Amino acid sequence: MERRDFIKAGAVLGAAAAMPSCISASGKGKDRIKVGLIGCGGRATGAATNMMNADQNVEFVAFADLFEDKIQPSIDRLVKESQKVAKVKGLPAGSAEKIINSAKVQRFSGWNCVDQILSMKEIDVIIEATPPVFRTPHYKKIVAAGKHAFLEKPACIDITQAREMLALADEANKKGLSVVCGTQRRYHQGYQEVIKRVKDGMIGDLLSAQCYWNSSGYVGHGQHDAMEKKGLFKGLSPDDMEYQIRNWFSFIWTSGDHIVEQHVHNIDVLMWALGDNRMPLDVRGMGGRSTDLPTPTYGDRFSHFAVDFDMGEGLRIASYCQQDPKAASEVGERIVGSKGIMHTALWGGACKITDLKGNIIYQADKNIPQCMEMEHKFLLDNIRAGKQVNTLKTLVNSTLLAIAGRMSAFSGKKFKFEWMMRKSQENLVPAKMGFYKNPIAGVPVPGKYRLY
Repeated sequence: MERRDFIKAGAVLGAAAAMPSCISASGKGKDRIKVGLIGCGGRATGAATNMMNADQNVEFVAFADLFEDKIQPSIDRLVKESQKVAKVKGLPAGSAEKIINSAKVQRFSGWNCVDQILSMKEIDVIIEATPPVFRTPHYKKIVAAGKHAFLEKPACIDITQAREMLALADEANKKGLSVVCGTQRRYHQGYQEVIKRVKDGMIGDLLSAQCYWNSSGYVGHGQHDAMEKKGLFKGLSPDDMEYQIRNWFSFIWTSGDHIVEQHVHNIDVLMWALGDNRMPLDVRGMGGRSTDLPTPTYGDRFSHFAVDFDMGEGLRIASYCQQDPKAASEVGERIVGSKGIMHTALWGGACKITDLKGNIIYQADKNIPQCMEMEHKFLLDNIRAGKQVNTLKTLVNSTLLAIAGRMSAFSGKKFKFEWMMRKSQENLVPAKMGFYKNPIAGVPVPGKYRLY
């Protein structure tokens, strides 16, 4: 695929990606929207909680997960959440049961659970929040079934899946299907106001940009130990695919590594601020695994990355993400301009613009709606209005930068972004999916890891 094609893909939604342009679609006038979950882990259940807080005229009718033991805990948690929502919102008696009724919901598990849930004609919207490796094949089936969707980030785990996701975004448009992605900062009013001012020139010419997701713990450590305590790994070894999927945070092929799975949030903010259609010229990354957690018991991924993206015209993005015990935590974004500096972060009301001496010249309102609810409101409001929205291509573009950073850090190589888009054949997905043995080669070694 040509670089200009990827740029065009990102430009479809343009600078207003947080509030995309809309076209006619089915679903106009729908009152109670019926929802199905694909994936019943913590993030999927959290997304469903966000959705019911955003809009009480929804009904969760079906749950699907590869693992049967995931389903009932998700339902039980959502039943409790629906009762809280009904109480807080002052809804009439019986309203919680209209949002979710444990006795009535359909449950599907196993390798064909996605096909089963998508065969339910009454479902309008799917929440897809499985391990990232499954996002692309699941969304392909969601589009084929004619369902609207909320997709968690990232869009995909490698360049092969990215190409398919771009094509699926186009197919969704052709079928009038809405898809909103879980890059919740785009629905945060503080972020929106600050980035609008950056685009309006408040900080002047853009000189440099930085983004961070540095934390003091290895994501997957606690989850692994909790599952082990429950006996979910009994009879399994780290080379078993079931072990790897259950412990998906820790493995490259299931998660894309944390630069893709988590740090994509911060990269996405900078892509948004730069207009969503500005792709790097070249990429140079580095990283490694300094955690002393044993591999492959605790996976094969890196614990830290640092990546330099040359965006052309003298502008560079510096991207940092870290999950090392006792390391300093920092999560946010910054853009330095000739007249000021943009500062953004999701927590603490930290969305502001300062002059070059650090004096605040604009402070976004700190008392704003919950952005993780607003993204669901945006999706459901537009479905009811009969308007199609599609934010997938912006997420694919941001995911592509994260993938490029990972490839460069793993290999130790600097390469042209255009090479990756046009020629790379990277495919991290196992050739055969099922509960088989899937030996892990070990942590990638820069200088030895091969780009392809």
